[in-house]
Amino acid sequence: MVITDGEPTAHLDEEDRPRFSWPPSPRTAEVTGAELDATLAEGAEVTFFLMADDERPRAFRRSLSERPGVRVVDTTSETLGPAVLGRYPRGSF
Repeated sequence: MVITDGEPTAHLDEEDRPRFSWPPSPRTAEVTGAELDATLAEGAEVTFFLMADDERPRAFRRSLSERPGVRVVDTTSETLGPAVLGRYPRGSF
């Protein structure tokens, strides 16, 4: 489960140093996508709860939702709690 404002803004570079960028750099988006793909390749299912509705987050949302094994839930700060709890059956944590 990932709760996000909708955009990747940091990644580790080749020397494991943190790199921060807003708006997100193409490299940050690339590294984030590669990490997500590696997680999915191990059989994980990932749910993103997105809390933003600007153009850049919508583009990132589209790139996420195209991947098998990824669910994307649009939410707000007011609906986040019920959205998270509603996605998981009681006792599945």
